[in-house]
Formats: sequence, structure tokens, C-alpha cells
Amino acid sequence: MSISRDEAREIAIAAILLTIVVRLTAGLLQMTDELIGSWTFGSLADRLFAPVGSTIGMLALAAAMIVVLSPTGSVAIGVIKVVRWTAAVVAVVGILAALHTITRANNNVLAGVWFAMINGLAAAILGGTAWWILTNFNGDR
Repeated sequence: MSISRDEAREIAIAAILLTIVVRLTAGLLQMTDELIGSWTFGSLADRLFAPVGSTIGMLALAAAMIVVLSPTGSVAIGVIKVVRWTAAVVAVVGILAALHTITRANNNVLAGVWFAMINGLAAAILGGTAWWILTNFNGDR
């Protein structure tokens, strides 16, 4: 069995997006596990945002770059829309994770900001960049 370059691009994009979904779903599973024992809303949010970091941001940007660097028409419009929406979700979840981390830093605000910077903010920047690129990309230039 052989595949074309166009098919390879879309398969790679699908694998990247699926990996993002798996990472975010891991947070939902951790949150569900937390519900079984004694929990607080803060502990639930801790578990939900635990997998949010630069990895999902890099994956969103990688998918966007595959789209942008591919010849015009070689990636289906629907796939491009899914990548754009996924990038937006990564950016929003990253911002929420960063805000949660900073607000939960009780005694050591600097440690909270540092942790937010390397995790949630990194995801937000990379996901937001991917969304912005796809939103403003002009394939005719």
C-alpha cells in the first residue's frame, strides 16, 4: 500500500490533532479520578489542567505549519477548519490553565507565575500563534 504526499499530510495532521485530544482527555480522566475521592473545585481544576503545556501548543503549531506550507488545495478545507478550531481551543485552555495556576499559588506567587509560564502560557502562545497564522494566512502571497 502506498499513499500520496497529500494523503500523508492529512494523516500527519490527523495524528497530531488526535494527540492533542488524547492529552486534553487525560486531564478529564484525571479529574474524573479525583471525583472518586475527596475533592475540591481547586483540586478538580488542578487535575484538569495538569496535561496542558508546551507540548500541546507545539502540536497545534505543527499542524498549522503543515497546512500553511502545503501547496494550495492539497489539504482539505475541512481539515484546515478543524486545525484552526483546535488551535483556538489550545490557546483558550492554555490561558485558563495559566490563570488557574497563578491564582492557586498561595504562598509563592513567583513559583506560580513560573509554572504558568512554562505550561499554560506556553500552550496559549503557541496555540494562539497557530490560530492567528491560519486565520490570517493568504495562500496567494
